[in-house]
Amino acid sequence: MDVHGKRGNAGIVAIIIFVVLVTFIVMANRWLEQQTGKIVSKPAGTPTAAPTSAPAKKEAPKIKREGEVIRKTRFSPGRKYKINVFYQGDAEIARNKSSNGKTYDQKGEIPDGKVKFTNESNKTYGVEYYRDQKRHGPVNIYYSDDVLKQEIYYQYGKRMTSTEYFHDGNVRMEEDYSDARDARGGEEVGIGKVYSRDGTLKYEWSMTITEPIGYKKSYNGKGDLVAEFYFDEYGQPMEKEGEAPSLDASPSPDVPMNNTILSDPSIPPP
Repeated sequence: MDVHGKRGNAGIVAIIIFVVLVTFIVMANRWLEQQTGKIVSKPAGTPTAAPTSAPAKKEAPKIKREGEVIRKTRFSPGRKYKINVFYQGDAEIARNKSSNGKTYDQKGEIPDGKVKFTNESNKTYGVEYYRDQKRHGPVNIYYSDDVLKQEIYYQYGKRMTSTEYFHDGNVRMEEDYSDARDARGGEEVGIGKVYSRDGTLKYEWSMTITEPIGYKKSYNGKGDLVAEFYFDEYGQPMEKEGEAPSLDASPSPDVPMNNTILSDPSIPPP
């Protein structure tokens, strides 16, 4: 090979080496730039943060109310029903409506246990007990001068027995609903007796489950029977001993044939 040929080959090798060297330098620079960027974006020694989740929502702490529970009762406009509002301390905790011995439209919760009450309509007061939002146990109602007016016993909201007194202590009315038929409206069910101030029986009824024949009877001031009505197990008027009862018969003027008013402890006696 001549001198010119050797020089040509050497030049080609030099060019190849130069291109390889330049390529290596360029790639090395790019690698260094990438590493530098990582170091700047995340300095050495900085721990990798774990992905965070939304903080758990804490429930508002329940307010623990203290103090005795008091029920205040008043009549609605028009006196169609009673409004009962329950307080514990200074806070209202529940309210409902009541009519003919039934309670409805309950809002809030009534705690189990003793509840004192006042009736703003007839100025009476007393003590009752609740379980599972219902009256359960004895209820004592007093006149404003501390004289006992009425004793009632409830079983999970159902009135079982009731004895009402005149102001002088004589019995005014006795009721027993333990075996009463289903009550609709204000008609008398169970067993009941109404007395005059001197103790004379003036009105009575019996409408029970165990006795298929029910009755309502009225008496005059001397205790003489003046009207009697008999009913079958469905509450329909029926004949007694072959005679149809006279539905036009009128009892003594001072004896109501419907006990809705008499059975309501919130209405003063006549």
